[in-house]
Amino acid sequence: MNDRSRQLVAIRTEGGSVTLVLDGGEIYEIAPDAVPAGLPAVGGSIDSPLLAVIAQAAQRKRVARRVLRLLDRRLQPMAALRRKLREEGFDEGPVADVLAQLEERGMHSDRRYAEAYCRDTLLHRQVGRLYLRAKLRAKGIAAELAQNVVAAELPRERERELALAAAARRWRRERGPSDHTTKARVARFVVGRGFPAPLAREVAWSTAPRAQDLTADGPEGEV
Repeated sequence: MNDRSRQLVAIRTEGGSVTLVLDGGEIYEIAPDAVPAGLPAVGGSIDSPLLAVIAQAAQRKRVARRVLRLLDRRLQPMAALRRKLREEGFDEGPVADVLAQLEERGMHSDRRYAEAYCRDTLLHRQVGRLYLRAKLRAKGIAAELAQNVVAAELPRERERELALAAAARRWRRERGPSDHTTKARVARFVVGRGFPAPLAREVAWSTAPRAQDLTADGPEGEV
């Protein structure tokens, strides 16, 4: 056994992990399906190439454990996970492998994140497709995926309902007559929430109250 080799002194299998103990106190915890084919029996020698394979497998195990902890706190897009893991010192190879496995096994993906983001946002805010797409793109979601998910999560009919609600709520904050200037202001507000301009104009005009219906109270809070 040369200076670059290590002796395997113990193999322990516990739960979903295999722990390899080498001479000198080195310990590597790896997944059972990551045990290399060339692993010797206890007492055997592990050369440098095999040790590198084991080290990478151990890092993948640590990356997977860290990813699950991150996702347990809140869902994140793949780009954010990759960036955070690299900042924490994990190598690109193990990070890429673990994230790819998550997608292959259906455990997490940018699609799942985008779907959850849209549903959560629409529960609390009256926003349109343009808003959702812009937010997803800013979070690193691919343009085509963002467009497809938003279209599925916010059908046109539902988008119009939200635009109507946003316009009606804005009207309750307006003072004075519902003239052309005020309608235009309400339309701009609806556009600012990510609805297309033609729809914003339509709902601003259709929800305009009659003069006697305008509230005399002060501004209301927005959702």
